[in-house]
This record gives sequence, C-alpha cells and structure tokens, in this order.
Amino acid sequence: MIFNTLKIFVTVNTASEFLCFLAALFFLYREKSLAWKLFIPFLLLTCCTELAGIYIREYMAKANYGIYNVYLLFECGFTSYFFFYLYKGYHYKITWLFTWLGIFTVMYVTDLLYHDFARFVSTTASVMSVVFVLASLYFYFLKLKDDHFEPLLFSAQFWWVSGTLFFYFGSTACNNFLDYLTRYEAITFYRSIRYIMFNVLDVIMYIFWSYAFICRYRQRKSSPSLG
Repeated sequence: MIFNTLKIFVTVNTASEFLCFLAALFFLYREKSLAWKLFIPFLLLTCCTELAGIYIREYMAKANYGIYNVYLLFECGFTSYFFFYLYKGYHYKITWLFTWLGIFTVMYVTDLLYHDFARFVSTTASVMSVVFVLASLYFYFLKLKDDHFEPLLFSAQFWWVSGTLFFYFGSTACNNFLDYLTRYEAITFYRSIRYIMFNVLDVIMYIFWSYAFICRYRQRKSSPSLG
C-alpha cells in the first residue's frame, strides 16, 4: 500500500522539484537578497502544487486544472520579478515589470472567461513562455554588452537564466507541436512523448537552478556584503 502510494507521488517531476527545493533551502537560507531568498517559498509552493495536482487527479478523480491555473499566477509573478531583479543592474525601471504583469493579467482573465473557468489557461501560459524566452535572450544580450567581466561557469545569474530558457523554449515547442505529439500518445512505459519531454525539461531546468544556487552560495561566501 505504501509502495503504491509512493509510486504515484514520487515521480521524476516531483523528485527533481523537491531536490531543487532542498538545494535552495541549504544554499540560500542565509541569503540577503530577497529575490534569491524567495526561491525557497516558491519552490516549496511548486512541490505542494504538484503533489496536490496528483492527489486531485488520482484520488479525487477530478480535473486538476484549477490548481495549476492558480499556480500560474505565482509562477509568472515570481519569474517576472526575478528577471526584473537581473535587469535592475542595467538601470531598468519597475514600470516595465508592472506593464508586463498588467498585460498578463488581462490575458489571464480573458482566457478564464473565454473558457468559462473550465480549462487550463493554455494560451496565457504559452504567451508567458514566449515572453520568458525573449527575456532570457535579452539577458544574454545585456551580458554581451556588459563591460564587467564575470566567469560564466560560476555565474549564478547565467545558470538560472540558462535553465529558465531551456525549459520555456522547450515547453513552447511542445505546446506548438502538441497536435503532432498526440498522435503518438502510447509509447514505452505507457507515457506520452509530451509527458516525457516535459519531464526531461523539468530535470534540466532544476539541475541548472540548483547549480545556480551553489554559485550564489560561493559568491556570497567570497563577498559577505553581497546582496
């Protein structure tokens, strides 16, 4: 009984999320910067959302899109705020953040109303993914223009953006080719290609993020005043 329960809740996705949360908890718990420290509650929320989604689907036999619709608000808010934190060093104003969040809110509400609250807001999620891909590429552009040298191998910001870019670019591609992928739903291990691809994207992103936390920890140790 216990083994069957663990088999349901312990997946590649939930395991990678939980390990990344532990990495954030260990390496960022003494972090001075609010932007970095917020990873701890955000990843805890991510883990709880995933477990709740599994419980609703498997034990309550209900659609779990509602909880992911709510989670999308936190995902967009946190990720957007962290990008603004990265851009802040290049003198970008907070009005850009508020403008994007306003546009997102309008899309989100429209998506919910259009589908009568009966579906996941996939259109909004897809647009958000594209925006985060562009935001990641723009960060690379700013880094290339930056006169301040920073070894990328040990750059926490670079590895976080790289993991984010990998995930949102991959998820955008999956969403755009969803009709093609659904033709091959039943494959090895009784999982769809789309399911496997998203698991791979999750694992890669959380590995990159965990390494970013390690880099941030090293930076803080070498420069105690870092904030």
